[in-house]
Amino acid sequence: MILRQFLHSDPVAISYLFGCGGKATCAVVDPVGDIAPYLRVADNTGMNIKYVVDTHIHPDHRSSGRELAREVGAQYVLHASAELGFASLAVKDGDRSATSTST
Repeated sequence: MILRQFLHSDPVAISYLFGCGGKATCAVVDPVGDIAPYLRVADNTGMNIKYVVDTHIHPDHRSSGRELAREVGAQYVLHASAELGFASLAVKDGDRSATSTST
């Protein structure tokens, strides 16, 4: 298991990259700002970003989740209750698999 924490000061936020080095796959959770640090860590650890997850819609800052997902071809994951105007992988508590939705 590989886990990296990204501490942001402007805006104040925390993001995570976690994954399995053996499977060369990872996810980024709540990315903020420049996507280069996430790309660099994934590259340095030999992992491909497969999922980008925003745990909630961020009214206090702009997520870079969609940008990161688009850049690496990952699935962008949000809670099923999020009202969106774009495609995402919709999940809810207890899900073990999910389907892509768009509004």
